[in-house]
Amino acid sequence: MKKISTCPICEEGILEARIGTNEVEYKGKGKTIPMHYSECACCGSEQASSSDLRKNKRLMIEFKKEVDGLLTGKELKEIRIELVLTQADAAKIFGGGPVAFSKYEADDVAQAESMDKLLRLAHAVPEAYAHLTHNSGYTKEVEQEISSEQWNWKQFIPELNATTKPKPRPVLKVIKSKDFGHNAGYGDLQAVG
Repeated sequence: MKKISTCPICEEGILEARIGTNEVEYKGKGKTIPMHYSECACCGSEQASSSDLRKNKRLMIEFKKEVDGLLTGKELKEIRIELVLTQADAAKIFGGGPVAFSKYEADDVAQAESMDKLLRLAHAVPEAYAHLTHNSGYTKEVEQEISSEQWNWKQFIPELNATTKPKPRPVLKVIKSKDFGHNAGYGDLQAVG
């Protein structure tokens, strides 16, 4: 049951939740985003609770991420789930602190551009992801379970349902450089399959 709040201004009216719109601009890009607030049914005063302010801040951070070309919280969560990681495991592998992914996914804070690039790289290049997991101290047992055919990934990430499965990613191979007669570098990796 929702708590009924009395207006702190007139001390008579009841505050009713409202959603308006707010025209915002960031780096020359404009957008209309929802704005959460309450309005007194008696005196008509408008105010925002701490919950309203948190929602409004998250919507603004999501907009800034879009303008800056960063993954939104929703997109970041989708990548983490495709990599079959909990938020805690993602923090161990990619860094950022123990609750970083909770904040990134809720759009409480924007991840750094370097973190965004690292996540995109790990998602797109399985070998890069394997290298990061190996060097992060991610336990060997978990690595083996993830690669096992019998591993039940749904028990570790409850938000996945029966129809959700990690997407297959391309396999990469190193090609020979014809000009120099040696194995190519990272820039010469080629997707196969």
